[in-house]
Amino acid sequence: MRIRTHLVLMATAVLLPVALAAGIALEKIRDGERDAALRGLRETVRATALIVDREAQGSLSALKALGLSEHLETGNFKAFYAQATAMNQPPDVWTLLLDSQGRQILNTVAPYGTPPPPPSAQARVAQVLGSGKPLITDLFVGPVTGKLLTTIYVPAAAGGGKSMVVAQGFSVDHWKKTALQRELPADWIVAVIDRQGRFIARSHKTGDLLGQAARPELVAAAAAAQDGLIRHSTVEGVESYDAFAHSSLTGWTIAVAAPVQSIEAAAGRAIQVALAGMLLAVGAAIFAAAAFGQRFIRAIESAGRAAVALGRGEKPRVRATALDEVNELNQALVEAGTLLAAERQQRQAAEAERERLLAGEMSAREAAQAQNVAKDQFLAMLGHELRNPLAAISGATSLLEIGGVGKDRSGRYLEIIRRQNRHLGHIVNDLLDVSRLMAGKITLEPHPLNLGACVTSCVEALRATERAIGYRITVRAGAVWIDGDAVRIEQILNNLITNALKFSPASSEIVVEVHHDGGKAVVSVRDAGAGISADLLPRVFDPFMQGPPPQNRMQSGLGIGLALVKQLVELHGGVVHATSGGQGEGATFTFWIPSIPAPGSAAPAGPATTGSGRRLLYVEDNPDARETMAELLRSFGYQVAEAGDGLGAVAAVLAARPDAVLLDIGLPDIDGYEVARRLRANPATQFIPLVALTGYGQLRDKESAALAGFDAHLVKPVDPQQLMHTIEQVLSRTAVA
Repeated sequence: MRIRTHLVLMATAVLLPVALAAGIALEKIRDGERDAALRGLRETVRATALIVDREAQGSLSALKALGLSEHLETGNFKAFYAQATAMNQPPDVWTLLLDSQGRQILNTVAPYGTPPPPPSAQARVAQVLGSGKPLITDLFVGPVTGKLLTTIYVPAAAGGGKSMVVAQGFSVDHWKKTALQRELPADWIVAVIDRQGRFIARSHKTGDLLGQAARPELVAAAAAAQDGLIRHSTVEGVESYDAFAHSSLTGWTIAVAAPVQSIEAAAGRAIQVALAGMLLAVGAAIFAAAAFGQRFIRAIESAGRAAVALGRGEKPRVRATALDEVNELNQALVEAGTLLAAERQQRQAAEAERERLLAGEMSAREAAQAQNVAKDQFLAMLGHELRNPLAAISGATSLLEIGGVGKDRSGRYLEIIRRQNRHLGHIVNDLLDVSRLMAGKITLEPHPLNLGACVTSCVEALRATERAIGYRITVRAGAVWIDGDAVRIEQILNNLITNALKFSPASSEIVVEVHHDGGKAVVSVRDAGAGISADLLPRVFDPFMQGPPPQNRMQSGLGIGLALVKQLVELHGGVVHATSGGQGEGATFTFWIPSIPAPGSAAPAGPATTGSGRRLLYVEDNPDARETMAELLRSFGYQVAEAGDGLGAVAAVLAARPDAVLLDIGLPDIDGYEVARRLRANPATQFIPLVALTGYGQLRDKESAALAGFDAHLVKPVDPQQLMHTIEQVLSRTAVA
């Protein structure tokens, strides 16, 4: 039998089981895709039923609360009307109060004092008062609105000795807005059907079918089972799978219909792809058998001739073929010695490689163990650094909660809370800065700076803190200008000087010098403290690396300050290094940044320091945070209005037209970006300054805020002076514009 025949038989033997398995798999794929789609249909029905139950339960809770109103006991129906109006969701949800004869005492859909319509709910009121239980109606036409609606009746517990019923009416538009899910495929139909089989809400042909009877086969199936799935034609005549379930509170039927064609489409596409792949594989196998068969035959015949020549004692004439295996066979005898020598060389090389890998593994293991120890030390120190301020805050808070403390002690405890809160914020900011630096996500905002003035200002600020008490800080600073980020330069200087204070004995001197060296602005911080050992000096700028604490002091800090210094200096195009004579010999940290010529004019004046009666809207969903920040802004002289969600914020801006808006991003309904976009799209509000005040502080968050239309972006917790400065900046820009 020829080789070509063997190849064909081999391809056939391989492809037959593949074809059989593919057929079974195609059937499984089709069934699985269909079942998955139908499960999604059922889940959509259950989710919609839960939405209906949530709305009904919310109304029941509100009505029960109204039924306990003291205004019913006293007969103050005007006050009760105002209380009920606050619970409405106009124009789709309103509240009614009825007496025992079904007469409307009041209806919030009409102004208070409007004469009531003739009684039309006697039977429903009698049922509620007789059973003492709530009643949820099917669809009917309201006597006041003249529109299709549903109603929930609840007996009033506080009636002043009279039997009354509190009710809420729901227009069909309410159920359409709440129950019909908008993220479903366009050809899916969602419907809410009352106990009489009539449409309360429907996502398709809404105006034509509301109040009309649903398909009888769907109504019959829903009457026979709590939930299920049928296949039938919809009102539009589309053959569909229709899943249904009942709302446990209302007894209504929730149905979601998906066209059969839509459900089967995914399975059909999967089958087509799999079938095309199988046909392609068969064609490729046939082509390979035909194309490569002749090549195999010629190569094997060449190897046969070489073997015959070798058997005769002749030197085989090696002819290159297209097959590497045959070429190796032709060369095997004449190259046996070469192959043995090559094998010995490979064995030796393998042994050497094994030794090298073993040494590398040992080195990597030692490095990993060192990193693990450093990680454990960092976590332990982080826990220590976080627990200390938290313990102080907790203790001061507990003392304030007990009460009875004097004004002086109360102020002291508040100062402790503020100081420790700043300490926590500093720790978190340092950790975030290290993370951003390692990810390359920190960008500078450079402008001309007098580095000597920056150093002097930073030292003066540090002298006022308790950490600098008992130390002498000497500054020798000339006027040297750089193009730098003022915030980051201050961060560099603070970390270097704080590090010098941390490792220096009390009453010692810290010397800070600034001078110009060619095209460089050079800053050095020298102390006479604990010094740096020779083995630690090369790693002093590594993250989480700390030297031993000075005598009689506990270890503190996270070991990230100097790592931040190195990264921030390099971002400014400079270099930092440390020198020390060893333990107890003190240390000097020096960095340089490219200098620039002194600018020709002074910097512009800063913003005003008071609110001057400007009107602000502050939007924050956390009540405690909103209350405290609003009071802080009022203390600066601003008039502050408040809002707790995005839609409320849009409405408040349109109503009050504030001078500026402080807006949180994470809101419960629409986020702050959407609020900003809506305000910018409205000609009446498009020029009102917007300031994002949020916990989202990464670069992409600032970019998103700018794209949405914000004028400034601040990260919580924000320094009050920085907040006021930013507000006045955006207000001044608007005034100029």
